[in-house]
Amino acid sequence: MIESKLVESIPYGGRKISTYALVNNDIPLVHPSAFLLHTAVNNLFGTVTTYMKALKSFYKEIISKTNLSIENIERLTDQEMSGYLVGVLQRQRKLKHSSIENHIAVLKEFFKYLYQSGFTTKEMLFSYAYENNEYEQSFLSGVKTDMHEAYFHKKKFQECLLCYVDSQSSFMKKRNELVLQLGYYAGFRAFEVVLAENLNIETFRQLLPKVDFFIPKAIHINIYGKGNSIRTTPFEPSLVKSIYEFIWGEAKHIKSGNMICQENGKLLKDKTFASKLFRKCADKYCENTSLTLEEAQLWKHRGFHKLRKCFATNSVTACRDNGDDPWIYVPQWLGHKRKSTTFGYIYFEALLNKREDVLHALSLEETKYGKDFKRKSEKA
Repeated sequence: MIESKLVESIPYGGRKISTYALVNNDIPLVHPSAFLLHTAVNNLFGTVTTYMKALKSFYKEIISKTNLSIENIERLTDQEMSGYLVGVLQRQRKLKHSSIENHIAVLKEFFKYLYQSGFTTKEMLFSYAYENNEYEQSFLSGVKTDMHEAYFHKKKFQECLLCYVDSQSSFMKKRNELVLQLGYYAGFRAFEVVLAENLNIETFRQLLPKVDFFIPKAIHINIYGKGNSIRTTPFEPSLVKSIYEFIWGEAKHIKSGNMICQENGKLLKDKTFASKLFRKCADKYCENTSLTLEEAQLWKHRGFHKLRKCFATNSVTACRDNGDDPWIYVPQWLGHKRKSTTFGYIYFEALLNKREDVLHALSLEETKYGKDFKRKSEKA
C-alpha cells in the first residue's frame, strides 16, 4: 500500500526543511522520496505537498494496474502513461483539464530528475495525451491568424521595448528591464511576474552564487501559472546573466521573496504591472519613432502577452535547431493545456522559417492562413 510520511526539520544549508517520503508497506520508495527531498531544497513546502500528492496517486495506480514493479519503472510505456491520465484522472476521477495538467507537470519534472540524477539510463519522454477528442477536431481551428502581427525578433524587442525602459532609480530600471525579458525569454504571463510563489530571490542566489567571474549558463525554473499549475521553463544564458547582475547588484539588499518587487522589498500587488510597463515602453517607442500607420496600429494592439507568443515561437525554433521534438518540450515550457495551442506555434514557426518538410507533413500548404502569410511575406 502506497502511503506518504511527513519528514520534518531536516538540517540543510543553515536552515531546516520539511519533505515527504513515499512508502510501500512501510518500505521507503527511493525514487519519489529522493525527488521530493530535491524539491524541498529549492521550493516552498506547499510545492512539495502538491508534488507528493501527484506522485502518490501515480505510484498507487500505475503499480496496481500494470505489470510494472517499483524497481522497473523505466519500462513504463507511453500507452500506459496515457492510460493513467485518461482512465484514472479523466474518467474515473473526472478531473478538470487544469488539474490533469498539474499532474502532468509533476510527472515531467519527476522523470527528468530521475534521468539527470542517474536513476534511469534513458530520458523518459511521453506524449501525455489524454484528450479523447483531440484528433476529432481540426487543428486548424487552433491557429490564430494574428500571429504574424504578434511576433517580432529579438533585435526589435531590444530596440522597441528594452531601450525605452527608464527610471531615476537604478533598481527600478534594472527590475523593469528584467520584467520584459521574463516575458520574451521565458514566456511569463503578466500576473506570473509578480506572483509571490515565483522568482524567489533566495532560490536564485543558491542557483547562481556570487563569484569573481560569472559565466552564464541555461537553468530550468519552476513557474506557477494559471489554475495553480506548475511548469518548468528553461532560462537562456542572456536572461540568467541579467538575473545574476540584478540579485547581486541593484537588488542585493532584497533578502527574500519574489525578486520582482518594490525597492523596499515588498511585493508588487498590481497583477497588471507588467502589462502597464509594456504599454508605457511601446507608447514611448511610437512617440519617438517615425512609423507608418500600419506599424503604429501594430504596436497599439500589442501587449505584454505578445512577448509570451514570441517565446513560444522561438522555443519551437530552438527545438528544431537542437534536434528536439517541439511537441514534447514546448507544451512543458509554456504550460499549454491543448495540443491545438502548440500546433499554432509549430505551424507558424514552419512558415516563418520556410520549413517546407514540416508544412508538408502537416498538410497546411493550401490553408487560408498559409496563403495570407505568404502573400504578406512577398509584399515585405
